[in-house]
Amino acid sequence: MIMATPIRAHVVAGGFPPGQHAGHDIDYARVQLLAALQANEDVHATVSSDFVDCERYIRDCQLLVTYVSGPYADDHTAGVIKDWLADGGRWLALHGSTGGKAARVQGSTRRRMVKMPYHEALGGFFTTHPPVQEIDVQVHDHNHVLTHNLPASFVIQDEPYWVQVLHPETQVLLTMEMPQNPDPDFAMIADNADSLLPDGKSRALGFVRPLGEGAVAYIAPGHCHTPLTNGQAYVDVSVSPDKQTPLHFRGPWKTEAYQTLLANAVAWGTGVEG
Repeated sequence: MIMATPIRAHVVAGGFPPGQHAGHDIDYARVQLLAALQANEDVHATVSSDFVDCERYIRDCQLLVTYVSGPYADDHTAGVIKDWLADGGRWLALHGSTGGKAARVQGSTRRRMVKMPYHEALGGFFTTHPPVQEIDVQVHDHNHVLTHNLPASFVIQDEPYWVQVLHPETQVLLTMEMPQNPDPDFAMIADNADSLLPDGKSRALGFVRPLGEGAVAYIAPGHCHTPLTNGQAYVDVSVSPDKQTPLHFRGPWKTEAYQTLLANAVAWGTGVEG
């Protein structure tokens, strides 16, 4: 009898401060990610709420999966993750994983995101996002595992993240067009040009980049909340004509395209395909 080779995955899903939701239904996202991993019975997953002790958990892992709103790896752990990637690890990062520390801006009540070695390792840096709205996602390179069986474009409702792509070797697979500045009463301070792609009008919603023998894949869509975890003051009229935030929001998670994308990402991360 041939025994299957176990695949180790470590999931980091949590908010900040420790134990808090930080405007997202972390429990729902965590369950969905574990279910996606469990589709392959050879995968064995461990779970944490932040990057504390991440070095210990990823030591024998093939895949790191992160869905966080606030937590980020400190400089030492970011270096460990970067080395682990170079040795062949794969990191699937979703939604708020490109965020982290938001610093107060002198003379303002608003904040600005702080870029750190963590973002350099990941290859993406969240700057801001307008209110939840309908997004037309454009899909590129259907020969890649991550985009397999996806349509040329699909529509979702989500937070339209502005993410700066940090490395030239990055392959952008998902984009949106959104040139307008976010509502200054809603969003963090950000330079409009920081997250624009070379065409001057598109922004990355998903990318993959090699790092040594390993790779990182990032998927920006993925917002979800409940009445107790909602942090959205209002939403765009494309979601609700009166701009009232839906009490329960699953956005992309309930769409066929996102579920396909998630399944593709797990296949990519576990080496089942690609």
